[in-house]
Amino acid sequence: MDMGYSTRLQRRFMWWFFSLSIIPVVMLTGYFTWSQSQLLINQAHQQLEHERDRNYATITSYFDDQVRAVINLAASDLAISSGGRFYGFPHAFQQLGNNTRQAQRRLIPILQQSSSQHAGVTAQKYRRLYRRFHHQFQAWLARYAFNNLAMFDLNQNLVYAVKPHPMTQDNPSLKRAIKQLMSLPDQQRPKWVRTAFEPHGSRTMQAWYLVPILKSGQMQSILAIRTTTDNLSATLRQRQRPESGLWLINQNHQSLLNSWVPHSNQATPSILPPKHAINAAFDGQQGVMSPSQYAIMPQLTAYRPVNVAGASWALITCTPQKSAYRPLRHLYAISATLVIVVIVLLVFIGHWLSHRLTLPILQLTWCAEQFAAGELDYPVTHRQRNDEIGRLASALSHLKHSMRARYFAPSSTIKHKETHVHQSEGIHRRLVNAMNLALAAWDGDKVDLAEKSGLWRVYQDKGSFQTRTLDKYLHVETVPKTPRWRNVVRTLDFVLKHTSEQSPHYQSLKQAQSDIQNWVSQDKGRR
Repeated sequence: MDMGYSTRLQRRFMWWFFSLSIIPVVMLTGYFTWSQSQLLINQAHQQLEHERDRNYATITSYFDDQVRAVINLAASDLAISSGGRFYGFPHAFQQLGNNTRQAQRRLIPILQQSSSQHAGVTAQKYRRLYRRFHHQFQAWLARYAFNNLAMFDLNQNLVYAVKPHPMTQDNPSLKRAIKQLMSLPDQQRPKWVRTAFEPHGSRTMQAWYLVPILKSGQMQSILAIRTTTDNLSATLRQRQRPESGLWLINQNHQSLLNSWVPHSNQATPSILPPKHAINAAFDGQQGVMSPSQYAIMPQLTAYRPVNVAGASWALITCTPQKSAYRPLRHLYAISATLVIVVIVLLVFIGHWLSHRLTLPILQLTWCAEQFAAGELDYPVTHRQRNDEIGRLASALSHLKHSMRARYFAPSSTIKHKETHVHQSEGIHRRLVNAMNLALAAWDGDKVDLAEKSGLWRVYQDKGSFQTRTLDKYLHVETVPKTPRWRNVVRTLDFVLKHTSEQSPHYQSLKQAQSDIQNWVSQDKGRR
């Protein structure tokens, strides 16, 4: 059998099987990966949008609670009693000195709770009022997480402060807001006013709430309450993921929150809010900006506008691309692993199928080629199969028997014998003719003849049985120089025992046995 042709056929079958199998597998895997990746991308966008909207709700509710607390304080007895002109801090402040400058100079030690004593009944009146309301204002600040509380009279003088600071009275934005509130008519005056947020320290922003203290519909004094973004930042930080960043940016592009973002090893921010998202939020838009839109942006960004009391801010929530698309990388890794496993399985299955399908075809092809060359002794295998290969093997077996019956017919045998007698009297040709006659009488099954007679060895080679020694006595060219003529004679005896006298092969077998014995006797006489 041509092993090179066998290998080429197996490889060709494996290649076609692998190609036809891997194409749908790759297409299905690619479609599944693409569809799942779109779902994961949308899920990452929705998760970031949900986080952004949750922060938006926290921010708006935080400022709404502050406004509500400030308005409630202005309407409570605490503010009215302490802020009334005739019995509150403004009236007591006017009695601290003969003029405003002297009153302010005496006010500072009292607010700082200095141990120095000031003579005069007027100072003692202010101290009693201070001791009466100071602790209540401190408790109110602690309850609502405000930073400071101050009171101004209608002349814009500071008459009380929970935490005295020189910048409290000299704050430009606070002065402008007080002046604006006092300049409005009673019918147009709002219930509260908030100044713009401005830097307070290095990492926080501050703003002042101003509410008028009214008595009988007339404004008696102004209550100023300072708020910072520290508490809001702390509230949001508890809900923020460690690798994400959050910014609340005003029109001046200043962050109102403590700027906490993930930092790299060089202590520099690893992500920054993109300007495109900030500008889109100020334009009233909201959405998610993915890295595919801007190649230089290493994060996923969600943005939306925040409008509180007429102030427009941009809320930016960012998460690194590596963190946002981590499930996507897991999906790609699983898909790649699945494709590799399928390829390995297809290679093994293709090899097994090619060996199972091509080997019988190649063996039967080789058998047919041997028959065409006149070698009718080649065994036909795979006759026991119930498929088309088995049908082909049975057809070849019938063809072999038909050809052998025609070749070894009695008339042909007699003619061949006469020709042989005239041509040569050698023992080799007699042995070859005798073995072919015996094999023809045994239906051409060499393996069966060798096994049942026990005179010839049977070898197993590559899943099939071979009779190598017996095959040598079927052709004149392969007969050994010193043939085992006794095995041939014994084979004829064995076949004659199992052959009927009416068989057309019986007389030919007897004649072949007689010729061998006569030649052996003559050869011994010549010696």
